[in-house]
Amino acid sequence: MNVRDDIHFFDMSRYTVTADIEKRANETYIRRELEKRFPTDVFTEITVTHNSTGEYRAKASWFEKLWGAGKPITGLPEYYEVEILHKTGQHTEELIVWSPVVWNDRFAGTAGGGTGIGGRNYLTKPDNCSRGWTVPYAVCNGFTAATMYAGNIDGWKDHTIDAKTGELDRELYENWRIRSTHNMTVFGKAVAEILHNRPVRYAYMNGGSGGGRQCLMEVQNYPQDYNGVWASCPAINWHYFLMGGFWPEVVMREKQHFLSPKKNSFFLEQVYKKYGGKKNFYRMTQKPEFDADSCVGMKSPGGVITQVDADVMNEIWRGPHRRNGEQLWYGYYPGCKNWQVLIPIGTYYYPTPFSKKIKPFILGPLYARWITNDPKQTFENLTWDAYVELFDQGTAKFGDNLADNACIDEFVQAGGKLMIDHGMDDPLIPTEGTIDYYKKLVWHFGGKSIVDTFCRLYINPGDNHGNCWGNGPGITQSAGMKALVAWVEQGLAPDKIHTVRINSKNGTLLEEGVASPL
Repeated sequence: MNVRDDIHFFDMSRYTVTADIEKRANETYIRRELEKRFPTDVFTEITVTHNSTGEYRAKASWFEKLWGAGKPITGLPEYYEVEILHKTGQHTEELIVWSPVVWNDRFAGTAGGGTGIGGRNYLTKPDNCSRGWTVPYAVCNGFTAATMYAGNIDGWKDHTIDAKTGELDRELYENWRIRSTHNMTVFGKAVAEILHNRPVRYAYMNGGSGGGRQCLMEVQNYPQDYNGVWASCPAINWHYFLMGGFWPEVVMREKQHFLSPKKNSFFLEQVYKKYGGKKNFYRMTQKPEFDADSCVGMKSPGGVITQVDADVMNEIWRGPHRRNGEQLWYGYYPGCKNWQVLIPIGTYYYPTPFSKKIKPFILGPLYARWITNDPKQTFENLTWDAYVELFDQGTAKFGDNLADNACIDEFVQAGGKLMIDHGMDDPLIPTEGTIDYYKKLVWHFGGKSIVDTFCRLYINPGDNHGNCWGNGPGITQSAGMKALVAWVEQGLAPDKIHTVRINSKNGTLLEEGVASPL
């Protein structure tokens, strides 16, 4: 079996079809029961669909198809879909729940990515090597699963700020920040119990990147929602790392010197060479140390490395800081290729191989406009001082969304278990930000041995951003969820989890390993 297709981790052999579920699976009954449980909420529309075909294909635009949406999904169990439109004030959020007729008494909360927290476009084909389970993935394992569209974004069109006035829509912001994720959970659980006429025994949530942020916001704000949570490469410290995407451009402007992609690549190669080549480098468990000054005078494909080349490189690696040296946030490990040419993925990118300027990751300007209330601002000429001012403004304005609160005592006291993983070769989110959060947990709870009773952090060498086709093995979706369920329900702490590295094109297994927690 192709590793990507190994999507079944939960044994469903002892479960049977819920009796009379078809009698409860209708709009009238579900509405009545929901309104009993949530008398002050407004459910404007409820639609129930039965699917026994084993297949599903979501509608998707050409843009969404570029990101994997719209592919046919096969091998699905028989299930009911319940779609609910719910008012949050002036806006409407869309909840989608899939509940298999053979249910394992468990609820699965799913998440999104970036500034999208979920929705119909996240009903994608299950992939064992892409972390962050989807509704189809969870349903294939017997879970009732839910996803929620918060109404704040369509593709890259951001509705969080008014396109004309620039005013931040606080209601939509709150939907995205945490409210819609929590609503997905409480309404989704209720739908499962209404359909099956029995309670949810265990609830789990898993998501990667922006979905990892959602996971930790749930743990920190609604500790009773889930028994087990797995946050992968979490986009916590949201403000800090997105502002970090502007830093390389600020450095080049401050130094009045452009570092070409060829010279940038040369520095990477020298880091690999110091540690015995790429293979050895991507198996390192410690932060690599490298001074770009050691390359001054060397010949590269982009020309001789100058002192100012080295100064720019060292400043980019160091990360954002004030003129007085005070660090604002973490940089990236030397050797981590957190930039691209042409492709706008990474902390920053070169629009063309011949560009004389760089641009930040696309989410950076989108988010920065929330800070300035200017929907047309491009941030292309940020000076160091203007950058620091913008950084401070955002910290003050959006400190409620950092997801870095270590005071999760209620979650721990309720018996909750938390898994976090992050690849050392993540090109989008600095790994040290996640380690920083773990250190806060250790400090707050008084020691690592205490934290070990409820949290495991896996920092995986060479692993990429939320998938298993990077430069080192990563945790597969099935292995991670199986470990989390065993920890919650059997008390088996996940001290070792199977990891793999695959060929992204054909799914061929290239390497296996074991992830061990810090």
